[in-house]
Amino acid sequence: MFEKYLKCYTCGNTFPVNQPIFRCEGCNGSLEVEFDYNKLKRYLKSHNISKRRFGHLRYKELYPVKIPLHAGEGGTPLVRSHNLKKLLGLRFHLWFKLEYQNPTGSFKDRGSSVEIAKMLEFMKSGKQKIRAAVCASTGNMGASVAAYSGIANIICNIITPHDAAPIKLEQILAHGARVFRIRGDYTKAAQLVEQTHKKQGLYLLGDYLYRREGTKSVGFEIAEQLPSTDYVFSPAGNGTLVSAIWKAFKEFRILGFSKKMPRLIGIQSSGCNPMVKAFKNKQKGIKPVKGKTLAVAIECGDPLDGDRALDSIKESGGLLEDVTDRQILKARELLSENEGIFPEPAGAASLAGLIKTKNRIPDNSNVICLVTGHGLKVPYAGVKGKTKDLPRNQTLHKL
Repeated sequence: MFEKYLKCYTCGNTFPVNQPIFRCEGCNGSLEVEFDYNKLKRYLKSHNISKRRFGHLRYKELYPVKIPLHAGEGGTPLVRSHNLKKLLGLRFHLWFKLEYQNPTGSFKDRGSSVEIAKMLEFMKSGKQKIRAAVCASTGNMGASVAAYSGIANIICNIITPHDAAPIKLEQILAHGARVFRIRGDYTKAAQLVEQTHKKQGLYLLGDYLYRREGTKSVGFEIAEQLPSTDYVFSPAGNGTLVSAIWKAFKEFRILGFSKKMPRLIGIQSSGCNPMVKAFKNKQKGIKPVKGKTLAVAIECGDPLDGDRALDSIKESGGLLEDVTDRQILKARELLSENEGIFPEPAGAASLAGLIKTKNRIPDNSNVICLVTGHGLKVPYAGVKGKTKDLPRNQTLHKL
């Protein structure tokens, strides 16, 4: 309704918004949806979004679809730290954005809401003829895409790397998707998906332009929940979440909804950290790596939105940092035992990064850590302690 055109982030080529295009047809670069913000601003003056229910659909005009699919995504809590501020000796205010409370247990539902709704629009217009989609995923996106594909009544094919968590595969299968596990990493899965899209005409789902647009609602919500946010710590895999949050804050500033712009801190695992290497070595572009980490959800050696995320972080005055798997598991333990928050390893990466960089954050700052996925998606990694069996008929008289 308010989109003007698609623009390549790399070469600047533009394309019409009424065509199912996912990568630049000239250089294969990442595409961006460009909006008519003047028109959008005039429209929103007479449609007060602050009176709407808090959640993903609150910002529906800021997505490039007429009607997003909705399964209760968004509106996730922002909770203040109960114990870790004191335990870690922090001199700033710490908050957690609980993205694992989305319907399928991760922030991915926000993007699925928009990109699958866009597929339905293309099908209705005749631009997309095959009622089937294909997506590469380490697990979370696959589960989300499968669930929303079920709502849309489309055939969903998920291609996963060899190290995808079995319990995540169970969730994908439970939503009725077809799963194909390959002997390779996420980068190889993503390449195979794009080849399948081109050869067979299946709709392409994943970390592309429409998913980024739906993911913006994380940033919109933060801007409303804590307008004085100074820092946002986020796990970084493909870079879509980081770049979407930055676009959200820029759009809110253009529309006059907020003025303050936080610094973005992207956190990767040291086992797979192409964006961190590019940031610290001051590279112009990101060089793909072959990496491995327990935080499989951010194991992306050739991030699709890496350059965009890198630029977003630089523009915000933020930074990229990496943490070890051991530090990630320790952060997960701290969250579980002290805050009642049980994240998957990738969801704890933001806290691990905060702990590593805490001395670089000014006193009295407002700092948010994104908890991107639920611990039940990967419940076995690094859990300490053992259960004890009681003899038959014995009761606990003394602990």
